[in-house]
Amino acid sequence: MRILHLATTYPLHERDSNAAFVEAMAEGLAERGHEVEVLVPWHPQLQLRRPGRRARVRAFRYSPLRAWHPWGYAQALRADRRLRPDAYLAALPAALAAGLAMRRARGAFDLLHAHWLLPNAPIVAAAAGPVPFVVSCHGSGVYLAERAGWARAAARFALRRAAAVTGCSADLVARVGRLGVGPPPERLPYGVHVERFRPLASEERRHARRAFAERWALPPEGEWILAVGRLVYKKGFDVLVDAFARCAGRRPRAVLVIVGDGPLAAELAARARAAGVAERVFLPGAAAHADLPAAYAAADVVCVPSVRGPGGNVDGLPNTLLEALASGTPVVASRIAGIPDVVEDGDNGLLVAEADAAALAAALERVLGSPLLARELGRRARAHAERELAWQRVAARLEQLYLRVLGRAVA
Repeated sequence: MRILHLATTYPLHERDSNAAFVEAMAEGLAERGHEVEVLVPWHPQLQLRRPGRRARVRAFRYSPLRAWHPWGYAQALRADRRLRPDAYLAALPAALAAGLAMRRARGAFDLLHAHWLLPNAPIVAAAAGPVPFVVSCHGSGVYLAERAGWARAAARFALRRAAAVTGCSADLVARVGRLGVGPPPERLPYGVHVERFRPLASEERRHARRAFAERWALPPEGEWILAVGRLVYKKGFDVLVDAFARCAGRRPRAVLVIVGDGPLAAELAARARAAGVAERVFLPGAAAHADLPAAYAAADVVCVPSVRGPGGNVDGLPNTLLEALASGTPVVASRIAGIPDVVEDGDNGLLVAEADAAALAAALERVLGSPLLARELGRRARAHAERELAWQRVAARLEQLYLRVLGRAVA
C-alpha cells in the first residue's frame, strides 16, 4: 500500500518526543513493507532526513516569514487551554497550503490518513477526492470540536466523508461517537517500543542513576518519583507537587523530578516553594527522547497525574504511561481518559481519582513503602506492554484497518 499521512505535530529532530506516536505509526507501517509519506508543516527546526528512517517526511510552507510559524508542533494552544490569536491568522494559509499539497500528491497514494480530528481531518476531506481516508483522533481536536460550533461543524464535515475513524482510548471513541456522524469510531491505542523502553539490569540501572544524579543534581540514593510531559494544565503536575508536599515529611529521602518544558514551569516552581518542598522538587527541563528509557528505568515510581484541564481538555492516552509500563517501573496514574484502558488498578499499576492530591500521595507512599509491591507492579506492567502494546502489534492492526477500507472502496 501507498499511504500519505497528514500531521500537524511530528518529532522535529532526534531529540524531540512530541507526537512520537505518529512517527512510530508511520515507521511501523513502513517496516511492514508499505510506502509511507508524512506531510507536516514547515518548521525551522524540522529535520526531514534522519538515519534509519523508513517513512519519507515532507513539509509544506504556509508563511513567507521564517520567524512566524504558529501552526502545529503543540504551539497553537496556550497551555492547552485556548487557541493563540496568531494561530487563527495562520489557519487559512496553512489549511490551503496543506490541502494543495494533499491534492497534488493524492494520485500517487492508495489511502490518506489524517491525524487529529481538527485541524487535519477537514483538510484531508476537502482534498481527498476519490481517495479513501482514515481519521485518527488524538485528543485536542476532539476537545475543540466539543467547545465551539464552528469547530464542531468542521469536524462533522470530515467525519461524514471518512472511510474509518479511530481513537486512542475508549473515552475518546465515545466522545467522537457523540458528534453523531460518520462511521463508528474504533479504538486503536498507541503502542510503545518495548525493545527501547525496558527494565535495566542492576548494574545498568546503577549507572543510569549516577548519570542522572549528576546531570540533574539529584541525591543518588534517594527515592525518585518521576513525571514526564509538557508543562501544561492537563498533565496535572500542580496536583503532583501538592501530593508530594503531603508525603514528603514521611518519605525524607524522596524527591520529585518533573521532566519537560512548557508555559507552567515558573508556576510549578512557585508552587513547590509555597509548599516548602522546593529543594526536593526538580524541574530540569525537557530531555532528549533517547534519554527517556534510562530515566524511566532509573526511577523508583513514575507518576502520570493527568486531569481535565480548565475548559475540559484532557490527554487521550499519555505516551509517558506506555513508556513507563514497558520500562517495568511501577506506575501511579489518574483514573481518567484512556489510562484505565491499559492500567488495571492493583495489577500493573495503581489508579487514583483525578486531581485528588491526598489519594495520589497515599498511592505514591504505598509504592515507595513496599519493595515487593513495586516489583510486582513493574513485572506485570512489563508483561502487559510486551503482550498488548508493542508497536508491531499496533501497526498490524492499523494495516488490517487499511485493508478493510480499501476492500470497501474497491467493492
